[in-house]
Amino acid sequence: MNNNQIKLGLRKIVNPVGLLVAQKGEKRDATTVAWMSKVSNHPPLIMVSIAPERYVYHLIKETGEFVLALLTDRQESLALYCGSNTAYDVDKFHEAKIQTEEALFLKVPLIKDTVVNLECRVKDLHPAGDHVMVIGEVLAAHHDGEARKPLIMTDKMGTIELENKL
Repeated sequence: MNNNQIKLGLRKIVNPVGLLVAQKGEKRDATTVAWMSKVSNHPPLIMVSIAPERYVYHLIKETGEFVLALLTDRQESLALYCGSNTAYDVDKFHEAKIQTEEALFLKVPLIKDTVVNLECRVKDLHPAGDHVMVIGEVLAAHHDGEARKPLIMTDKMGTIELENKL
């Protein structure tokens, strides 16, 4: 089987879309991610897969903390912007006018109007092929109880098709 068929097959896996957020001092980044999962209930652990060359990965590695903000179906343009621009070149928060609020436990901003913001402390980093799996313990979950439809990455444009737009 050729690699193209495998790549197309992997795109059939439906994923929620979020922003992986990290900050160290004045340096901050919000990068679009879709490869994430719950790992454990006790303790509450999640996994986010990120390419190690991403700016946000270096911030996470240096600080040991991050926020995972799951985006709503109304935040597609934010997902596209944060996924197609790099914090090496631009302040995404300023340019995209990302509205934030303070976290409870971390020095990482929460993203307003999302499905949920999960404050996480890094438990482990596992290299996996061309990505690193970041395992985080969830310290707090911020949501207002309002039912918001999550932004989903699919291989067809029904909600979002990030692979072909980035």
